[in-house]
Amino acid sequence: MKISIKYGGRILNLPNEVAELSSKASYEDLCVIINLFTYSEYLDSFEGAIESFSEKTGLGADVILRSLAFWSKAGVIHIEGMQEYTPVISVSNRVPTYSGAQIARFMEENKMIASLFDACQQIMGKSFTPVDYNNVIYLKDYFKLSDDFIMLLIAHCVENEKGGWAYIRKTAKNLYEDGIDTYTKLEKHFEDRKNKSSLEYKIRSIFGIGSRELSAKEKEKFGLWISAEVSEELIKRAYDTTVNNTGKPSVAYASKIIESWIALGYKSVSDVEKAEKIHKDNEPLSTFETDDFFEAALKRSEQFYKKEVKK
Repeated sequence: MKISIKYGGRILNLPNEVAELSSKASYEDLCVIINLFTYSEYLDSFEGAIESFSEKTGLGADVILRSLAFWSKAGVIHIEGMQEYTPVISVSNRVPTYSGAQIARFMEENKMIASLFDACQQIMGKSFTPVDYNNVIYLKDYFKLSDDFIMLLIAHCVENEKGGWAYIRKTAKNLYEDGIDTYTKLEKHFEDRKNKSSLEYKIRSIFGIGSRELSAKEKEKFGLWISAEVSEELIKRAYDTTVNNTGKPSVAYASKIIESWIALGYKSVSDVEKAEKIHKDNEPLSTFETDDFFEAALKRSEQFYKKEVKK
């Protein structure tokens, strides 16, 4: 079969990216970009021409703005003042609805959607109603999420006993706005959160904090320890040193110890013990105290930071 293209009086030029993104773009997205490039009179002051553009395309203003946001994020177009005109994605308890024609067209364009429906029903442990089907389509159509992304997202929410659609949609929106829009990114995001939560739980246990809300300073210090990949054993050692020297738990005091160890390159309890032994061996005429070692280490760390600042 051979196809011949018949050019009329006008020729439409589109960037190659439009063709490359056609598999992710919806019917509405393609309709908007084609009309936008066809009718250049809308470009200079689009906000005043939305009504006219809506009549020409047969699309609602919210759908048009959503499509503009899609093409803007893809780098196909740039819109001055885009933030003002980007539609706010609804995260209320109102379930998004699609007409029968829209659902039929969507299923025609997405041959594997039935498999996604089946997988999501198994994950959520229930038979889907029209509301459930609408929500799955909403995630796929609105955010352009892949099937494996949607399944992992729903599984995560269900596992955390927050499997309601309102929460799932809100989570999808937050992830989308943070640039987490692929399965690989989502998997890493959940893994990072799991590791952070696990270490934070252990730190809470060490300091006897329990489940209460962390103070701003505690959040800051714990965040530094976690980002620096300080081990649980090293944090426990800093806690023990803090209690031995002050008689009570103190996140601020322990943080000074940990920061001094980080500056001196100590990564394990073994590193600390070796340094303590060297300090003790070099002070034969005095009684060795952990506090002495800490003060010496702190002075060395301060010198280290001063050198770094001068560089």
